[in-house]
Amino acid sequence: MDDNIVDARSDVSAFDPAIVVVEGVEVTSFEGVLSRLRIDYPGEDPARIEAVVLREWEAFTAGKPTVIPAAVEEGAREILDQDLHR
Repeated sequence: MDDNIVDARSDVSAFDPAIVVVEGVEVTSFEGVLSRLRIDYPGEDPARIEAVVLREWEAFTAGKPTVIPAAVEEGAREILDQDLHR
């Protein structure tokens, strides 16, 4: 990975309160990323920007999410609780 890119990400977090650290990883909202990139690359097709972000997310995470909606845990608990009562 290019060290300059890592440094740029660190600089962004200092100025953007939407970036938080979870388990040592800086994270932000998907829509926030798309919005910022659409502003910075106005001539780029929004669908391409989204495709690039999704491709980079997949490469960075190998498909394993760093964060998930809290409701996912609630849903998992409901399923596991139902399994206990069978």
